[in-house]
Amino acid sequence: MVARLRRRIGIHYYHMLVRPLESASRVGAPPCGLAFGVLEQQDLLAYCTDPQFMMREAAVRAALAAGHVCIGAVDREGLAAYLWYSFDSAPHAVGVRVGIGPRVRYVYKVFVRPNSRGRGVARQLLARSAELCPRRGRELGVSFVAPDNEPSLRAFAAAGWRRAGYAGYVNWLGRFRAFASAGAARLGAGFSCA
Repeated sequence: MVARLRRRIGIHYYHMLVRPLESASRVGAPPCGLAFGVLEQQDLLAYCTDPQFMMREAAVRAALAAGHVCIGAVDREGLAAYLWYSFDSAPHAVGVRVGIGPRVRYVYKVFVRPNSRGRGVARQLLARSAELCPRRGRELGVSFVAPDNEPSLRAFAAAGWRRAGYAGYVNWLGRFRAFASAGAARLGAGFSCA
């Protein structure tokens, strides 16, 4: 039903997930052979040439220029998973951005290589990246996940994230209108027209 609302009426609704940065989650040992770290520009640009990673060079360059940080999980086959952190705003979809307040860093574009899915890689990446990414004065991690994205919701929950509100937008007949719960509004977290 959520997907149908997105397609037919242009209603986009997301759970807001939060995690205090000082909280440690119990994720256990990483899946065998995974190493976690900040991905540098030259590595990210190389991954842009492989369509399975769904990275565009222009988007990578723009994110890095804006101060965003990409954390990756690497195995012997190469990049197994990645996610991005933003400290101000980040692209969400064509013509839509996510904004956040000064206490928050935003996690977006969590991606796991298809042949690495189902091994707990996303859960490990979410937990390990919280330690690897600089805080830059932030107290809380925030992300938005669609209610029909069960694998992501499970991975975030297993990594110590909890639901703390919602946000979304309606983009219909050329009109854009954002909405958010009181919890999201207090954090300055929500959607805007780009």
